[in-house]
Amino acid sequence: MAYIKLAFDDVAEVGSFHRDSGTYLVRATLPNDRTAIVFSAVLNQDIDGAPNCYARFNPASPTGLNGGLDFLRHATSDENAVFNTLPPGVTHHAWRWVGLLSRTHAQAAAQGILPLLDERPELAALNEDRNPASPPQFPLLRDDNNGFYISTTSCVRNSAAAVTNPAHWWDASTVAYGAKTPPLVDLGVDCGDFGIAIRRDTGVASSFFYADHGNGNKVGEMSRSLFRHLFPANDQEEHLVAFVVFPGSRLRPMQNNPGPTLRTRLQELSTAANVDTMIGLMAAACPYSGLPAAEQIYVMDDVRRFRTHRAPDLDLGARPAGIRSTGYRTIADALQPFGFDPVVAAAAAAEAAAAERPGLKIEPMNLGNIKIPDPPGV
Repeated sequence: MAYIKLAFDDVAEVGSFHRDSGTYLVRATLPNDRTAIVFSAVLNQDIDGAPNCYARFNPASPTGLNGGLDFLRHATSDENAVFNTLPPGVTHHAWRWVGLLSRTHAQAAAQGILPLLDERPELAALNEDRNPASPPQFPLLRDDNNGFYISTTSCVRNSAAAVTNPAHWWDASTVAYGAKTPPLVDLGVDCGDFGIAIRRDTGVASSFFYADHGNGNKVGEMSRSLFRHLFPANDQEEHLVAFVVFPGSRLRPMQNNPGPTLRTRLQELSTAANVDTMIGLMAAACPYSGLPAAEQIYVMDDVRRFRTHRAPDLDLGARPAGIRSTGYRTIADALQPFGFDPVVAAAAAAEAAAAERPGLKIEPMNLGNIKIPDPPGV
């Protein structure tokens, strides 16, 4: 077979959950210009789109879950938002609704959904245009259950369903999805693109697609469904997850069907003579250039103080893990059900080694200046 080679480049160092740095994004580029982005990160749980994400506001318990999966304040632009009665003459709070569906009174009336608008003054938010003079926005209740608000995702699941119905949005509690953040968007990742997440210590893996968005210079925000599959004990803090993400792999129209595309991409990567380097990067959580010996990971602890931390399964100071290492085998084994073929990869590596191995080379002799003496007696 004709082998190919991947070109690697370090593109960024970013953060993940409770960490401002320590996650290295490496781009692997095929000769046909298709790319794969590999990195390792600590997971952050995304609950957006779940029908029971945000319970209806309860004045008796304004800071409680009240039967929801997440606190209502997390659906605002200020995670410490207070739902208090407004002073006379004040029409809205200083925060905005960002994690759920909201409308002004006029907008809800025009769209025929005014009965679902919760216009209690405790919930009056700054308009999304951030203009203090604009009318306030209020959260919308589900059209099938007025005990919960409509939690949204960046991408729509079913445009035929009403925006006030949970079926319109991707459900984080049942669908394995990721949230695209600025570092990934900069590398071409968009809604619908596919990837694989692998728990590095156990090899438990899940395919996923990007259906939501997040903010900040971080990666690793994944839906509740994927999070619980990898970490049923909710103990993700000390365990890195290895990712391979494929920019431009989305289907049109967008579908949550990663299997065929991932199989094609991984079969193609298997023909690369140096795909072992890509797997080694996922196993070692390091940049292509390798980590400095004194590399530190800075994290924020529960009292919001920065401290130095070393995750127990982070191979600091490492180069990409070798094919004989336990970490490499864990990642390689986890990739096989998605289409990675170690036999093809080994054959490509052997072919490349044979082609590039220096052999015995005999230069032709220049006989032009050689003088042959005359025989004796001539």
